[in-house]
Amino acid sequence: MKRIAYSLFVALLLWATPTEARRPKPQADEEVRNVVVMIGDGMGLAQVAALMIENRYEPTSFDRAQYTAICKTYSANNRVTDSGASATAMGTGHKTDNSRIGVLPDDTLVENLVELAKRRNLATGIVVTSYLSDATPAGFTAHTNNRRNYRTIAEMLAAQRLDIAAGGGRTYFEEQEGRSLIAEMQAQGYTYTETPEAFLAVDRLPILGLFADKYMPAAAERGDYLPRATEHTLELLGREGKGFFAMIEGSQIDIGCHNNDPKTMLDEMRDFDAAVHKAFDYADAHPGTLVVVVADHETGGLTIVSNNKDFTASESGIEYRYSTSGHTGTPVVLYAYGTGAQHFSGVMENTEIFARIKKLLDLK
Repeated sequence: MKRIAYSLFVALLLWATPTEARRPKPQADEEVRNVVVMIGDGMGLAQVAALMIENRYEPTSFDRAQYTAICKTYSANNRVTDSGASATAMGTGHKTDNSRIGVLPDDTLVENLVELAKRRNLATGIVVTSYLSDATPAGFTAHTNNRRNYRTIAEMLAAQRLDIAAGGGRTYFEEQEGRSLIAEMQAQGYTYTETPEAFLAVDRLPILGLFADKYMPAAAERGDYLPRATEHTLELLGREGKGFFAMIEGSQIDIGCHNNDPKTMLDEMRDFDAAVHKAFDYADAHPGTLVVVVADHETGGLTIVSNNKDFTASESGIEYRYSTSGHTGTPVVLYAYGTGAQHFSGVMENTEIFARIKKLLDLK
């Protein structure tokens, strides 16, 4: 009788455990063929916590993560990084000074994951809601000592011949001094689209999507572009059958935090959360896919405080408070999912993201 009661108890416990918690861990001998790096620009733990709170603690994409890690974000010359130095660390495996992209403090060029992936004949894609020559995507595609060299960065991105490049920043690709990067890329076989709807309708590679002069509209106005673009991009890249590397950025979380605007921050977090769900779903359906979700840095110094200083009191509401309109030196959380996720845990330098992806994809 005791054994029967114990069995019933175990069965009930398993039934009551959320499906996400019972998801099997990745197998150590599985080969990683596809890697998706998803960057929530400015997204610290407090921003993730705010999303969880506003979601009434129902599971978010971050709850689905199979492994987590803490990432240090400092740059070569500052305890508080900017996006250029952080993206360079993640994209090349090297710390550099703030404002630099893909070059060391002494101007030495260092190869990025896109270049290494292309050398191995993997498909490549970059999808953002900022402009394509902004600091974070540039860390994976360009080399310059000043992140504000937007036209130069656009030229370098065009030269990379990515299979998919989608976001804002049309201004930097249009004709300047008699040279149009858009026209050049079309001549190379790119399908050029000016709206998200047109981009989502294209069924062949390569694709260039430029949807705004600079930043795309905020999440409240642009709808479900990012999750749909994530799903579309991964399906198209995966169709090639040769493996792929993609970087997808929830760019405007950072804007909401720079402006100390909780509503915009939460809108952008919900949008990014939906995109991460799409990537995790793709990993579920396509073994061999690793998804790494991380931030380049935290923005705003966000804290979540009770409206009642008496912490023994009952629920009395919360307030989102910012301590700065800039970045902070707070480490960020990395969330790993899919094949190879077990290689991302513990306390890491952000440069290790590059090193571990390079090893898993066997990039020489």
